[in-house]
Amino acid sequence: MDENNLIRIPEPALNDFCIGVLTKLGVPRDDAKIVADNLIAADLRGVGSHGVVRLPIYIKRLIDGGTNARPDIITVRQTRTTAVVEGHNGLGHLVGVRAMEVAIKKASDGDCVFVAVRNSNHFGAAAYYAEMAARNGMIGLVFTIGAIDHMAPWGGAEAVLGNNPLAVAFPAPGDFPIVLDMACSVAARGKIIVAAKEGKPIPVGWATGPDGLPTTNAAEALKGVVVPVGGPKGYALTLTVGLLSTMLSGAFFGRDVGDLYEKTSEPQNSGHLFGVLPVAAFDEQASYAARMRKGIDDIKGVRRAPGSEQVFLPGEQEYLAKLVNLADGVPIGRLGR
Repeated sequence: MDENNLIRIPEPALNDFCIGVLTKLGVPRDDAKIVADNLIAADLRGVGSHGVVRLPIYIKRLIDGGTNARPDIITVRQTRTTAVVEGHNGLGHLVGVRAMEVAIKKASDGDCVFVAVRNSNHFGAAAYYAEMAARNGMIGLVFTIGAIDHMAPWGGAEAVLGNNPLAVAFPAPGDFPIVLDMACSVAARGKIIVAAKEGKPIPVGWATGPDGLPTTNAAEALKGVVVPVGGPKGYALTLTVGLLSTMLSGAFFGRDVGDLYEKTSEPQNSGHLFGVLPVAAFDEQASYAARMRKGIDDIKGVRRAPGSEQVFLPGEQEYLAKLVNLADGVPIGRLGR
């Protein structure tokens, strides 16, 4: 994001603002705190496409009745190592946190656990939930269905898939976990939304317009489809993530997926899948940490390519951005300028 198009807001002030807006719309204060923390965490990590920029659409859905401000989030089916969570059409960030909490609690005695979710909504950055597991000494796995169909199957010309993000977080010695958080498109649609709001072009290869041709016009790209990363491999990956996110819980898939932005009075029935692998179930924590340290040293210690100052681990640049933004203020784009 262009620094000249940013304002910086102290994290406590932005947090209070988000909580205040959500509680005005009927969201209980404790629930609003969870949603606000999730949104601001994305902005702190430099992932503005999944941060406070999304708050207006969540507000609109609450006002229009498409999202339930006071969901009764419950476990409707479970075994010792699995569960299905009913999100009751609540804000996805809240539903996601509650479901991952179920997974972590079930895994506290050493079992590997998977929790499927139905009747949720767009839940922001997947890394947030994977990191919850990593902070508890567990490898966290997160899959989610996209909140809008904006990708065509490979060889098709009609959008019936989302870009269906996934995240994996590994506990690691040091200050931050190793975190993969990726959408299955070349770029997350949220980045195109940000570019459109700022009136900026997007790189070639991110999306096609409504005519099916590649475009650098962000507004036209929002009318077309995003391009899968790796061509047919990305299509297969987004299909797989979509199936994992929905088929175990009964969440919507394919043509049934609602449009986050256009159908704001209708429930989305978004699905997620959360998995946790407790390190202690496989080996002593100290042994795991030693192997991770050796692996990290191997990666960080490679000979650098020309022009490269250092090799970053997945999640490292986001961690460094967080340190800067906590000190300088959360970067928020001046929308509409």
